[in-house]
Amino acid sequence: MKSLARAGAAGAMMVSLAGSLAGSLAGCAQVGGAAPPPPAAVAPPPPYAGLASGALGASLDAADRTAANNAEIAALNSGDRKTWRGDDGAYGYVAPGAASGDCRDFTHTVYINGRPQVGKGAACKAGGGWKLKS
Repeated sequence: MKSLARAGAAGAMMVSLAGSLAGSLAGCAQVGGAAPPPPAAVAPPPPYAGLASGALGASLDAADRTAANNAEIAALNSGDRKTWRGDDGAYGYVAPGAASGDCRDFTHTVYINGRPQVGKGAACKAGGGWKLKS
């Protein structure tokens, strides 16, 4: 019987402490005013739509267009010629020109069935990525 009474007293003490702790924590949140807002999420740049996304890549499948656009981004970032090869036999390279401020001209050559198709364009840095100039 004594151990039952001790268990009941211990349980009551735990409930009391839990209530006190909850009240203390609630008071802490109100001391400095409202809780600070979470940091603003930085939106990723929109997907790059390069020359391969237009008429130059009209005969490419989606995976090849992605490979071609990724090569454009790599060439624009580095200033070095970048090559790419698709899964269905298409391939090509991107030859960037000199940077002019935040923009860069480039030439993209795409080979489909061994025949070259050449596109010329310019892209500028925008929102953490690159955007093809119209």
